[in-house]
Amino acid sequence: MLRTGSAAVSVSSSEGRVVILRVAHAGEVLGLNCVLSNSFHDTTVKTLAPCCIDFISRAELIEFIERSQAGANALLRLLSRELTQLTERTRSLLLPQTACGRLANLLLEFGRESARIEKVFTQDEIAQMIGSSRETVTRVFTMLRSRNIIQITSDSIVIRDRGALENIPRIERPN
Repeated sequence: MLRTGSAAVSVSSSEGRVVILRVAHAGEVLGLNCVLSNSFHDTTVKTLAPCCIDFISRAELIEFIERSQAGANALLRLLSRELTQLTERTRSLLLPQTACGRLANLLLEFGRESARIEKVFTQDEIAQMIGSSRETVTRVFTMLRSRNIIQITSDSIVIRDRGALENIPRIERPN
């Protein structure tokens, strides 16, 4: 369980292509599916800031589930929440037809609570999140800046026109 901090959860192909599935925050459980299915870890977790993590062995977890109906229900809710997040992430990654639309959705997701988004990811990592290249991310950021939809500073991205960003999936890819 991630007590404090945040971490990127990713998968990679045999060719080395990486896709960041989600960002885990304090209070979230990591690797639960693999522990319950007694299988190898199918994701990689990379901390984004200093973290504090609690570890529970598989044997302790299974004993807890068998002892406590409330504990079993809590784990089911955690798995359900993780599946919902993965479904939403998959939808935002696969349904928009352009990298521009996928990047707009990612910015809206990150900027859900504030127009100011802390820069914790490199452009390469952002590209991994949207299934694109770093060069495409750079071009889309340039286009969004030139249209005054976003402002980029050394430590943040500011959403200046949320309505325009929400309509980006309908805009064609930049040249």
